[in-house]
Amino acid sequence: MTEALEAHLRRQIEHSGSFFWHRLRWRAVREYLPENESFDLIDVGAGAGLLGSFLTQDRPQATYRFVEPIDSLRTFLRTNYGNAADAADDMDYKSARYVTLLDVLEHQEDDRRFLSGLVERMSPGATLLLTVPARQRLWSQWDVTLGHFRRYEKESLLRCVEHLPIDVVEQSFLFPEMVAPSLLRSRRKAPSEGDEADFPDLPAPLNELLYGVGVASLALRRRWRTGTSLLLVATVTG
Repeated sequence: MTEALEAHLRRQIEHSGSFFWHRLRWRAVREYLPENESFDLIDVGAGAGLLGSFLTQDRPQATYRFVEPIDSLRTFLRTNYGNAADAADDMDYKSARYVTLLDVLEHQEDDRRFLSGLVERMSPGATLLLTVPARQRLWSQWDVTLGHFRRYEKESLLRCVEHLPIDVVEQSFLFPEMVAPSLLRSRRKAPSEGDEADFPDLPAPLNELLYGVGVASLALRRRWRTGTSLLLVATVTG
């Protein structure tokens, strides 16, 4: 599973920067990041560093730092962003106004303990931006291949953070338009060979159509009662 996850993340370096899903997740995160001012952001579980690419493009005054446990990806990120951007050995994240945890928590066997340790490193007033896969009924071979321990409901995600010194600013479903295809995926039998971890290479017109639909659904996200991802935004209180 670790090998499949690494291959999935490495593929993002060349193939997923324009993929509609990543661009839409970035739009959700970007809403909380100030324009035309400097700030530090630490990307925990950075993978291939796509967030850093988006941040450099849309928030050029920001300082991007990362934490990535997979050695080959960490080396790639250090080459791209410099050794000083590697926050893996930092005792705390007190300098960061924003910490992102994008589709990482589902990989942690003890998610509460992981989040507790993360929040302890953050400063009061800092913002945590977190996304996870949603709806356990959408569980599929894709989750198994990528080493997920769970998908989340709103209630289970709130239980995961209820003991933490944070104020939840937003919790919303993302990608309601992708629930139907995800249900179909969940009903397929596991493949006998290979895996289904990679995002598909879509024709450009279809990719842009899905992006356009996603922009509209993202604007209305606080109304949705379901989706394939959950966004949680919280401010550290102490």
